[in-house]
Amino acid sequence: MTEDGVDIIGQENLRVSSPIVILGFIEDTSLGLLTSSYIIEQEELHQVAIVKSVHIPPVTVFVGQKMRPPFRIYSNKDGSLIVITCEVPIDYEGLYEISRVLVKWLEKIKPREMVVIDGIPVKGIIDTRDVYVATEASNLNKFSSLGVQIANSAIISGIGGAVLNESIGKNISAVSLMTPTSTDIPDPEAVLSIITILNKVYNLSIKIDVLEDSVKKLHEQMNKIMDQYNEIQKNKSQKQSEQSMFG
Repeated sequence: MTEDGVDIIGQENLRVSSPIVILGFIEDTSLGLLTSSYIIEQEELHQVAIVKSVHIPPVTVFVGQKMRPPFRIYSNKDGSLIVITCEVPIDYEGLYEISRVLVKWLEKIKPREMVVIDGIPVKGIIDTRDVYVATEASNLNKFSSLGVQIANSAIISGIGGAVLNESIGKNISAVSLMTPTSTDIPDPEAVLSIITILNKVYNLSIKIDVLEDSVKKLHEQMNKIMDQYNEIQKNKSQKQSEQSMFG
């Protein structure tokens, strides 16, 4: 499929079955990319197509002992789950053309739902880990009934936002799932939060034990750092107190 200088190559014989389509990209955070990469690995999805455009940087990504272009489309064996991902930022000038061709392709495969994953950038440690949804009002109940917060307002930028914008008025049910994501430290808990909701809403069975282990280890490391910091502050306070007592 070639249109507007955008090529989707290798999808001619793709068999699909009303798939859930998950899109994850590099945006203000890496949450979309990390989530899509985790799903691809855990579900052992296979590459079914690539997207090429002059607006996608011509880099080569080495994945699974193979050289690949950065913008790729994956599927499971029965075509019920599609993941679309790209490891590099896309030129702003190319967002319209790429999203337009991508949505045309999605219309052909008739997805059950299209889900764009996006992170809400936050500095430092995140105390609460709510997941938010942005979608049409008629589609909100299935998310809110599972504890997903309804986003009152949101601006979704980048290629994910462009695809959502292009899907408006089309015969595609479109959703964005968002959660706060640290920009300062590794944040496996953000990925875990999103995948937990994906499993619940779409009756998927993506394994989360690896993520749970990563979150546990990160919390242990953070607690250790905080204990060390508190001990340093305690010792500093004691020294200052002694100095004030004895001049």
